[in-house]
Amino acid sequence: MMPSIPRRTLLMPTLLALLLMAGCDTQRGDQETFVEMANLPPKNFARTDAVGNVLEDDPDDWRTAPFFAGKISFRPPYPNPTTGEPVTLSFTVLEFNAISNRLVLRTRDPGDPNRLILLDDLTNANETGGHDFRFAPGLIGVTGLHRLFVFDGLGELVTYGDLKLE
Repeated sequence: MMPSIPRRTLLMPTLLALLLMAGCDTQRGDQETFVEMANLPPKNFARTDAVGNVLEDDPDDWRTAPFFAGKISFRPPYPNPTTGEPVTLSFTVLEFNAISNRLVLRTRDPGDPNRLILLDDLTNANETGGHDFRFAPGLIGVTGLHRLFVFDGLGELVTYGDLKLE
């Protein structure tokens, strides 16, 4: 006859699994809320100089999405506003292989807001340390405030923020 296993021993893995699934659901919900906020029209921007110093911050811009919290961090793009000079968006990967190998920088097409246009594409973005997106604002082509989005290789939103073209 096999010895009986106490009920609480059998319940522990089940409770742990339920807690983990609840955490995933919470994180998924937080990510969905983050995406909804990213889809709002741009309204402010972090003002930066030509070398990346933040002159005026916008706390809504360049926050890291819940799925990537503690794994990657972004600095506001510079210069912002820009009059046409190349723009740099710097980020630091804090944890090796915590993100997919590819990150993509996009913005809404001014002529068709349902379409995203590519500004820059980085492979090997999963290596720890500093990385930069660089692009010519002429790719956007229209003056005004524009929302930029960073997606991972699987299409998950990583961060977003606003750039002003003058």
